[in-house]
Amino acid sequence: MRKLRSISLLVLTFSMCLNACRKETKAIYRNLTADSSYISITNASPVVSNLLFYVDNQQVHLPDSPLSFGTTTYATYINNSNQINPTVQTLPYIKIPTGYNKISLNSSSPSGYNLMSNYFQNGANYSVFVTDTIIHGQFSSVILEDNIGLGDTSSGQVRFLNLSPDAPALDVYAFADAGPNGYRVFSGCGYLPNDYSSLVNGESFTSMTYGPYYFVATEANTLNVVLEGGLVIPQKSVVTIYAKGFVGGTGSTAIDVGVIMYQLK
Repeated sequence: MRKLRSISLLVLTFSMCLNACRKETKAIYRNLTADSSYISITNASPVVSNLLFYVDNQQVHLPDSPLSFGTTTYATYINNSNQINPTVQTLPYIKIPTGYNKISLNSSSPSGYNLMSNYFQNGANYSVFVTDTIIHGQFSSVILEDNIGLGDTSSGQVRFLNLSPDAPALDVYAFADAGPNGYRVFSGCGYLPNDYSSLVNGESFTSMTYGPYYFVATEANTLNVVLEGGLVIPQKSVVTIYAKGFVGGTGSTAIDVGVIMYQLK
């Protein structure tokens, strides 16, 4: 496989990506909210530019709704009621009712939809990713329960998700400080909608010492580079790196990378 597209120094572009994708919702007092779950919505489909989100047939008006390709919704939470010095946190999650919910994702142009049902635990975090093209009026999606550990000042929590429909299974190597000695962080990451093992593994995060890294994603068990680029892992951060687009795509539909990042208090 030829070398495709670099991640063009995410250490620089990441902050711009957040500025482009993040729109804060109204403040929510999370610790006062009972019977709520938290869900993150990411549009990783290069053909869907106007994603709408529904819970039990009621539209949820997301920041920047409808969501364009590569966009993740964010919300601002106030974790205490101290009006003078409140604890404010911006997270890629919005709240939904706890229990069994019917989740609908719709697109009007091109026309498509996806419907799933899930039991949402009280206080738990979930992530939904829309991928692929629209086939027979439907597009693909996956839902993950995010198993996030406690914040650690010496490290961040990182996961890698392969959401590129025509990409091979990928191995991901990390080179601390862009040095010569790298190690394999993730192995055999298949396309999530078609690879149950990768989907289950994608619900957990790997602890990595904070600092700058250079990441290289190769076709599994080979040295054929598919994606590469730099990223800084902050202290107490939670980071999702995901492949999106198509290996055989061009321009905006070509394989690329997305990053979702926030910090625990």
